[in-house]
Amino acid sequence: MKKFEDISWKQHRVGKGSIQGLLMLDNGIELSVVAGPTMYSLPKDAGNSPDDFDKFEVAVIGPDGHFISSEEGDVLGWQSRSDINKLIQIHA
Repeated sequence: MKKFEDISWKQHRVGKGSIQGLLMLDNGIELSVVAGPTMYSLPKDAGNSPDDFDKFEVAVIGPDGHFISSEEGDVLGWQSRSDINKLIQIHA
C-alpha cells in the first residue's frame, strides 16, 4: 500500500516557497498534494520541502482527469500526513 512517504515532490509552478507532490494510485486515481503561502496548508511560511509543512492541501483526481469532490469541495485543506494516508487507503 502506498503512503505519504511515496509522494514525489517538486517546486510548484506558482513559485518559490510552494511545493507539489503527486502520487498515482494503481487504479488511475491521482493525489495532488500542495503546500505554500497561498494554499490551504500550514505553516504559511515559504518552504522547499514537505518537511517544512505540517498540513497540506489535497486534490483527488479521477482517471478521467476530473476532481473527485468531497463534502468540503474539490480540494481538502489542512490535511495532516495521517489524513493523507487515510485518503490513499480510501481511494486505493
